[in-house]
Amino acid sequence: MLIVHTHTTETYVNDNSGVYTEDYTSRTTDNSKNMAEIGRIVAEKLNNEGIKTLHDTTQHDYPQYSGSYTRSAKTVNSYLKKYPSIKIVLDLHRDAISAGGNDKVKLVTEINGKKAAQVMLVMGSQSGSVTNFPNWKENLKLALKLQQTMEVKYPTLARPLSLMSKNYNQSLLNGSLLIEFGTDANSLEEAKYSAELVGESLITLLNNLQ
Repeated sequence: MLIVHTHTTETYVNDNSGVYTEDYTSRTTDNSKNMAEIGRIVAEKLNNEGIKTLHDTTQHDYPQYSGSYTRSAKTVNSYLKKYPSIKIVLDLHRDAISAGGNDKVKLVTEINGKKAAQVMLVMGSQSGSVTNFPNWKENLKLALKLQQTMEVKYPTLARPLSLMSKNYNQSLLNGSLLIEFGTDANSLEEAKYSAELVGESLITLLNNLQ
């Protein structure tokens, strides 16, 4: 498995106060506080269970946000060329939802007595203007199995799957998934806990697929 981050610098709030200060920024190059940390937790879970997982922490959205997917596609292709045994590519993101004005929407649930940021699978498809993605349903099949696994193991963790008329680099490999962990209103601790739960769900799924 390969874990990458197209928008690596997406980050979270540092506490659970629900209050934003003027110096808050939704992005950081500190890999201990952005999506690289979420990927580290998922990769560690998988590797500890014997599921060989590579984790790339390249900041594809820094210093320039535009062109992030083009740059992350080059990263994924380089790994696929070097490690042809890769079967699954995870692109881990963070969502952002506004309620209008300066209000932000926090997506949180409680799993085993602890707060977790809700997660969402975002899957591309060949529809509308997207014409270079004939095998998109293969990715969707895997996504639906993961969605079902999360729902059984940790009800309310997963939001409804989002099917988009986009590519998201998911045409590079059958077995490509994009997962969003919470929003910029969630705390880092909530997202890190979700990473543990998603890691556990992936382990259950992959063991059942063998």
